[in-house]
Amino acid sequence: MYSVLANLATAITSSATTSFFQTLGGRVYLDEAPANVQLPLCVYGVVEQTVEPTYDAESKRERFTIEFTQYFPHSTGVAAAVQNAERLDAVLDNLELKPSGYDRIVIRAETRGVPGIEDDAVSVSSRFRLEGTRISTTAITV
Repeated sequence: MYSVLANLATAITSSATTSFFQTLGGRVYLDEAPANVQLPLCVYGVVEQTVEPTYDAESKRERFTIEFTQYFPHSTGVAAAVQNAERLDAVLDNLELKPSGYDRIVIRAETRGVPGIEDDAVSVSSRFRLEGTRISTTAITV
């Protein structure tokens, strides 16, 4: 799973086609943001992982659901937060990753830009499903 998360981080940070990462000032964190970090920021993490056998006993089909929650100051407003969720969707939806140990991982958007109001911030959440097949690392003998 580490190689999947590393490839995902690379896709997010090198998104030259959109300004998702730049809008957040590079403040995108896996699982937890540091204390007292400036807004806006994004925290993402795996909320579900399933593994099932495939036709090949040596390979496994894996699915990950990853949630991204962005936080913006109230002064920014909900519209700006939702707009940045659309930028994230433009980066990730239908993206194909090729992490080591997998044949490929395909990303599909499940939800995009669900807004919320926190005590000290505006939040917007998006979920993506990543699916792929883990390749066996054992040698095949004939």
